[in-house]
Amino acid sequence: MAQPSNSRPTVHRRALWIPGLFVLGFLIVIAVNGVLIFTAVSSFSGLETDGAYEKGLRYNQALAAAAANANTGWHATPTVSTATDGERQLEIAVADRNGAPVTELKVEAYLVRPTNAGMDEAIALADLGNGRYSAAFTPRALGNWELRLQARRGDVTWQQTQRIFLQ
Repeated sequence: MAQPSNSRPTVHRRALWIPGLFVLGFLIVIAVNGVLIFTAVSSFSGLETDGAYEKGLRYNQALAAAAANANTGWHATPTVSTATDGERQLEIAVADRNGAPVTELKVEAYLVRPTNAGMDEAIALADLGNGRYSAAFTPRALGNWELRLQARRGDVTWQQTQRIFLQ
């Protein structure tokens, strides 16, 4: 007759570490996620634009202004030529939808650097007659610029934006 065995099976020491490593792995993941959540919440307020609510309330006014801008039918053709000592000459020809020159405007140009804040420049253009306006300026850097034109005549305001490349 066989005798019953009272001895328990032997558990290897390595088998006892596996649950501990499993728990340790989860604790590491939870700790890293906690650090990332804390950093995300404390470093960014979520505010992209100052006065976003007020700007949103003025959205219909902006749409009306854009429609009035389009109704003028005006368009400008800018030309930038190189003068002496790095100075440039900006000339704008403004015409209506029939191609006739738009005269007696007060024209301002804003050069905006898309990649560098603080390099923007405002330029007042002189009326040369026959729908042409011009000004000399010295760019702060060469490369891509956004040219924002704004013209006024009486109570009519018109604007146009386009990219230019200065070399």
